[in-house]
Amino acid sequence: MTNKDHIETAISYLTEKLKDNQPKVRAKAAEALGNIGLETGTTGLLLALEDSDEYVRAKAVEALGNIGSEVAVLKLLLALEDFDDSVRKKTAEALGNIGSKTAISGLLKALKDSNKYVRNKVVEALGNIGSDIAVPELLITLKDSNVSVRMYTVEALAKINSELSILGLLKALEDPDEYVRRSAVQALSNINSQATIPVLILALEHSNENVRKTAAEVLGKIGTEETINYLINVPSEDVEDSVCLSTIDAISKICSRYKEKYD
Repeated sequence: MTNKDHIETAISYLTEKLKDNQPKVRAKAAEALGNIGLETGTTGLLLALEDSDEYVRAKAVEALGNIGSEVAVLKLLLALEDFDDSVRKKTAEALGNIGSKTAISGLLKALKDSNKYVRNKVVEALGNIGSDIAVPELLITLKDSNVSVRMYTVEALAKINSELSILGLLKALEDPDEYVRRSAVQALSNINSQATIPVLILALEHSNENVRKTAAEVLGKIGTEETINYLINVPSEDVEDSVCLSTIDAISKICSRYKEKYD
């Protein structure tokens, strides 16, 4: 027998164990198939999504996420409606690991899940998939009653990194929770795309001091020579010292980057 034959034999054995009378055996078999990570284990795991035991279902979901086959997406979307919180949470995580855009519509519906931990993983999955389609709903999720959900949303918007998602991050700078605001600042400071410059320029005129200050800081990192014309008006008009100082610093950084052209 070749190595491939041995592995296929093992997968057949484990797939059969998914039908064992003992839930702990079925769960262990599902876990093992996920660890092996071959698509040939998918068929049995898809059937295990309908197991009577929630722990087995959760393990089957986790295994499918580890294998990462798009074949599993439609069945996993059904598992997003499982009555067990842990199964739904694992399902969102698995869909994020697979990263298929087919899952977006189902994940967007799951943003309204009653369990905050499920919502966290749903938001994270949408960030991993990285599609602009999710941004409008994620902007609504920035108003979620739970702080951790809002923090996950900030991270997801940062991963998507579109003009609209940047607007969301700027909005998060006004969040009532300090940790959410810090997450938004960190996310914005990691931006390295000049495509977001127009949004940041508009933010220089925002009513919130923290938004103006952070916009100036990010522009200092990614701004072009043309950005200077927008920044030079801020120090004389903005009464907040922190904004003025950040703007001056931004102008200095941009000039330092482009001074070779002047020379």
